[in-house]
Amino acid sequence: MDYVPKSIGDPIRNEDAKELSKSETKYIGIDLGTTYSCVAVLENDQLVSIPCDNGQTTIPSIVGYCEDAILVGSIAASVGIQSENMLHDSKRLIGWEFLYDLPNANPELWSFKVDTKDNSAGYILNKRQENEKFVKPEEVSAEILKILKTTAETYLKKEVAAVITVPAQFSDKQRDATKRAADLAGLKLIHILEEPIASALAYNQKMELEENSKLLIVDFGGGTLDITIIETIDRFLKVKALTGDQHLGGQDIDDRIMKYVISEHLKKSPGHNFRDPRTLRLLRTACRKRKEALANTNSVNIMISPNNQDDTPINVRLTQEKLNELCNDIFAKITDIVDRAINMADLKKEDINYVVILFSKFKK
Repeated sequence: MDYVPKSIGDPIRNEDAKELSKSETKYIGIDLGTTYSCVAVLENDQLVSIPCDNGQTTIPSIVGYCEDAILVGSIAASVGIQSENMLHDSKRLIGWEFLYDLPNANPELWSFKVDTKDNSAGYILNKRQENEKFVKPEEVSAEILKILKTTAETYLKKEVAAVITVPAQFSDKQRDATKRAADLAGLKLIHILEEPIASALAYNQKMELEENSKLLIVDFGGGTLDITIIETIDRFLKVKALTGDQHLGGQDIDDRIMKYVISEHLKKSPGHNFRDPRTLRLLRTACRKRKEALANTNSVNIMISPNNQDDTPINVRLTQEKLNELCNDIFAKITDIVDRAINMADLKKEDINYVVILFSKFKK
């Protein structure tokens, strides 16, 4: 059932979403994220997040390829899988034909190997080994979708069909690749829904916005930024502006922190091997977690033990002030895109009644 607009100005009704919840088929919503993914269902007109990983409502968007099994989420991150076969960022690679035109890519910070094959960017497992294998991003996304599908069906005790959210700036190729991921997962897909539109529906479901209200949604995910302005008219939500940057997200901040930690540590230990995949994986995890901790403190220490006995332990202090300095241009770009959306909607800042800010486990 296509109840979401493809273009600015088309109306959206919350009643359409409610009708889905009354169907005999159990419909679920899936946020297939760059860093984390989750699944939810509408029950008694309330959006309910389904626990899916050790009681958590999100799972890390990580897939580990072992010799005899494929692991997804926290378990993939916790076991001793060869780091080069621990894959993430499938949402950033999906639908791209070439690596050289991938914006904001920092392959030197990736613990996995990438290449292109058959007009698709993808991953290389077991590079230069007899069992070398090319894996497309949609195949990685499919493994995440399989887990979310199984989790939802176990929780609901029924077969499910899904709405999957994607960034508003996703191209047709990226949307088609996401659809292929659903097919590979054996998941019935009823619609691809823009992430900020999903946020607007959920917010209006909860708050019952007043007539002629104007809502600014800033959706800063792990790998993408969507800015949307929506107006309420006759119980409809009308999209006034839709813009963003599909290659600007929390992981770009992680990359800045990683580069800073590497630079600071090399001043003390010039010979440290930062090309080691395990070291890069551990460093990325540590940088992301300490970044999140900075929301509640003025400074943190980023520490990891060396993988090589010849390397020294990493211990670099990061302050909120330094983080702002490292990422000042990123924050300025977000502000510029917000201003662009307001101009696109032919509005002034004071015309906005509500602001919804969605971050992927990151707060400035």
